[in-house]
Amino acid sequence: MKNQPFHQRKIRIQETPKLDFDQLKARTINALNKLGQQKFSTEPGGYTLENWIKGVNVLLDEFEEKAGTTRLSPEYLARRHELNDYLSKPVPTSSIDEEMSKLMAEKSTIENKIEAERAQIVSTIAELKTEQTRCSGELERERRRIAEAAAVQDNGSLFNHLFGRNKSPMKKIEGRIKELESKLAAFSDEVLEQQKQLKMIELRSPESRFAEDWTALESAQNRLKELEGVKLDATQLVKERVGMTASIAEAISRIP
Repeated sequence: MKNQPFHQRKIRIQETPKLDFDQLKARTINALNKLGQQKFSTEPGGYTLENWIKGVNVLLDEFEEKAGTTRLSPEYLARRHELNDYLSKPVPTSSIDEEMSKLMAEKSTIENKIEAERAQIVSTIAELKTEQTRCSGELERERRRIAEAAAVQDNGSLFNHLFGRNKSPMKKIEGRIKELESKLAAFSDEVLEQQKQLKMIELRSPESRFAEDWTALESAQNRLKELEGVKLDATQLVKERVGMTASIAEAISRIP
């Protein structure tokens, strides 16, 4: 395809239509109202207060440029100055941070207390089971001794060799067996009791002696969650943004 001569080519330049002042005001007021209600993202890299401030400033700079300095009313300029002054100051959250710090310390104390008890019960159960194993082994040895003696008691010479005519050693072994059996039963009962206590901790049973601690812990956790929301609203200037944008929008609407 041959190139057309320069004078035969038409160059179309798309121009942005100019807004009259009422349209400019309406568009700016509408944008301010939307910005006042805008939500921020809690995700990393999402829309933040810094992005919002930049957006408001770009919007108002554009409005002032197109409106011209002669049209800007003292009320509008005062509201713009108040906005910039307010946004330049850090958001005060010291009282919220202080309460959150106390609640986190309280929460940590309760959790550490319960965890220490849980660890102690786990350790006690392990020790009891070790004693059970040792006691069970000793009981088995004593029972073998009794069985061996019973197998040879018809053999007088061997029986007398083992126990002589005095049968008190036999009674001593039998007594030891009863003692070991009693200990094993006690160990089993104690293991079951400790396991019950451990289960009550893990299931947060109201029968546990930590019932009041769990109530306090739940209360602290709920209050912390509430304060996190309060702090988020404070740092995001949720209420203030609505008021400030509405104030500037009202000032713009009154510009003749």
